[in-house]
Amino acid sequence: MEPPSSRFITVLNETSCPIGTEPLKRAISVALAQHDLADAPACLLLTSDDAIRQLNRTYRSIDEETDVLTFPSGDEPPESIGDVAISVPYAARQAAARGVSLEQELGYLAIHGALHLAGLDDEVEADRLHMVQEMNRAAVAAGFLPDEEWCSLLHEVAHQDVAHDGARV
Repeated sequence: MEPPSSRFITVLNETSCPIGTEPLKRAISVALAQHDLADAPACLLLTSDDAIRQLNRTYRSIDEETDVLTFPSGDEPPESIGDVAISVPYAARQAAARGVSLEQELGYLAIHGALHLAGLDDEVEADRLHMVQEMNRAAVAAGFLPDEEWCSLLHEVAHQDVAHDGARV
């Protein structure tokens, strides 16, 4: 079976880091296709810590950096399913802490964001486990290595004792 087309995925790289966008487009396309959203247009923003902090402050009232944010559009496809923003420096630190490549970490973050756009959540443990399972299914189908232990590592370390407010990260 041929992988879904990534022609509906736009990637904007605001960083000076040269990043191959095709694996990220493929990752998002596969994740959306596995949830019956194969033709749903989406946008991926690769940005800085400062920019993601500003987005987090503006849209979630949380004044800190994070790895990935999602912005569901509320539109029915094919208009747009929404946007995903990833902090590349944050992802690089998280990749180093996890011992994986930046491409692998960006792929997982892109999939994570796409699954949030598809309606999955991870606020409670059962949902988080299901999210990781779906992330791995999409990752393997998109050509990434499986990572059954994936979590938003630096975010979890920074917030071990803080309850989340229900916003999607």
